[in-house]
Amino acid sequence: MSRWFELRAVVPRVRMDRLSELAFAHGASGVQEDVAPGHPVRYRQPWDTEEPPLPMLCLFKAWFDEDALEQAKAALAPEVPELELLTVDETDWAESWKVHHHRIVISDRLAVTPPWEALPGDLVIPPGQAFGTGSHPTTLACLGAIDRLADGCRRCLDVGCGSGILALAATKLGVPSEGIDIEPESVRAAIENADTNGLDARFSATPLQDVRGTYDLVVANLYAEVLTQLAPELLRVSSRHLVLAGILAERAGPLLDLLSPPLAIRAEVREGDWLHLHLERL
Repeated sequence: MSRWFELRAVVPRVRMDRLSELAFAHGASGVQEDVAPGHPVRYRQPWDTEEPPLPMLCLFKAWFDEDALEQAKAALAPEVPELELLTVDETDWAESWKVHHHRIVISDRLAVTPPWEALPGDLVIPPGQAFGTGSHPTTLACLGAIDRLADGCRRCLDVGCGSGILALAATKLGVPSEGIDIEPESVRAAIENADTNGLDARFSATPLQDVRGTYDLVVANLYAEVLTQLAPELLRVSSRHLVLAGILAERAGPLLDLLSPPLAIRAEVREGDWLHLHLERL
């Protein structure tokens, strides 16, 4: 089994270029700038007018084979005295990303899982490009609401379907469902996931304003700003239940002003900065 060696250290971001050049000059097979513990990156959101500043510190990582390791350590140690050494087996490296994706049980009738942990009857969602594997708090909130409401619903619309996970969950629970997304990659991923699970859900890039008819269960896991823009159309297609997530609590006010009334808030759950809403037509 081949072994690789990782040298890492928390360093000022301004030193990344110098350390990267030094690592490659001494045999590095790869270099990565990662998030330093305690110094999270704030990614740009749709409402930001400028890029948020990056943290001053980052995590420097460089990988070497056994032949290059000692020379690399000798070159980097004077620059980074706190350098840490890790050993990575090739097999472990190839499989390590899987540790971030596990089977998630929503109820005794609904579980979402990656393929390598699937049990009979699970909804299988391979991690991929489209958002929605079930682990994010906003996705979990929508899945829980779908599980609670599905028995009384006849049609479901998933607005901004991503991987298709919400529409597929509703379909699995007996509610004929459709999903729409403006990203072609998401629509393709959702169709593939429907095929993988043998579920008859429809997915398309149809804009919400072109959707005809109404649905007694509408779910949308989108930013508050996007939901606010879509509010008139969400009201038009919702005949009973509207489940919303992806909302930063501090930005929920304008959205609620547009929706309530004619919808009433049945559940309002805050988890950290996120707000999840279940509204029902009066």
